[in-house]
Amino acid sequence: MKFGRIKRQHGRVAGLDAVLDRIVADCPFVSRIVPGRIKVRHGRGAGGLKIQYHTAAGLKCIYTATGAVQEVFIICSDADKTIAWLLEHEIVAK
Repeated sequence: MKFGRIKRQHGRVAGLDAVLDRIVADCPFVSRIVPGRIKVRHGRGAGGLKIQYHTAAGLKCIYTATGAVQEVFIICSDADKTIAWLLEHEIVAK
């Protein structure tokens, strides 16, 4: 089941929807976002979106929140420009 440019078939970690909505609405390089599996997270620490690595279609990221970690795949036309945009708009940390 797809609605717009964010796949909404699976559940999402609390707080992730707002981040993803901002990215697809404002970033000109992103064409689609696919949230992946959720895993239990032990411990505490700073949460948020972190870029893991480039993929053939874009970027693989991890979103951490209290008690959970979720994979996020960002499909984009230019991964380097997308990373620069995410850093500039303080969506990911340096």
